[in-house]
Amino acid sequence: GHEAALEVRTRNSMPVEWAQTQMNLALTYAERIRGDRGENLERAIEGYQTALDVLTPAALPVDWAQTQINLAIAYEQRIRGDRGENLERAIEGYQASLEVWTRKAMPVEWAKVQTSLAIIYAERIRGDRGENLECAIAGYQASLEVLTRETMPLGWVNVQTNLANAYARRIRGDRGENLERAIKGHETALEVMTRPAMPAEWAETQMNLAVAYQERTRGDRGENRERAIGGHRAALEVLTRAAAPAQWAKAQMNLGIAYRQRIRGDRGENLERTIAGCE
Repeated sequence: GHEAALEVRTRNSMPVEWAQTQMNLALTYAERIRGDRGENLERAIEGYQTALDVLTPAALPVDWAQTQINLAIAYEQRIRGDRGENLERAIEGYQASLEVWTRKAMPVEWAKVQTSLAIIYAERIRGDRGENLECAIAGYQASLEVLTRETMPLGWVNVQTNLANAYARRIRGDRGENLERAIKGHETALEVMTRPAMPAEWAETQMNLAVAYQERTRGDRGENRERAIGGHRAALEVLTRAAAPAQWAKAQMNLGIAYRQRIRGDRGENLERTIAGCE
């Protein structure tokens, strides 16, 4: 349908409509199920870039910003090319969109872009690792100035979880304080993220919280180990070997490590549970 429309909507005769059709065609390729995924994303990127030859922030600011975001998403998901370069282009696209999607004019969209930027900075390959994590933390914190638990609980809880993970991985600052913030973030998220409503996310957060307790430097060491064991065991109530083999294996391994580090209980029994988990 979009390709047929381009036979009528030419760049010279109908430039705006032509660009919008290019954008819609690219979006369809980005979401396409059939065909080679890598090739579909290449066509999506080409389509967005073609549309941006006509769309300008002055004449069509909303379309231009949305295309910048769509292009950033395509680069973030891109299979071909250098991963580091793809992430850099995704960052450029998201940052460009913020020229139009400002906090004052479009606060929700602004917050979503801040979150998307933060996710990429947390995964970024180039640049200083410590600085990238600081940018990620700043982006998550900025989005939480708009996203609230009451008005947008799902977006709020996802940002809380991502922010907690960023603090757990943080290089700068005091390690103990970073882990306290990570623990607080995960526990806050679990107030909204329930097992019946979001089982996979709940299990992942339980596991991340358990790891934070394993590494915790403050509080009673024995109690921290017990909470770590409890978190991993809770996650394994949802994670199954058949449905989520990689996560299941990770939780089994982490549970085994937690038992090896355990202070309470019988030492021999704890080591047997460690062996069983690793096996």
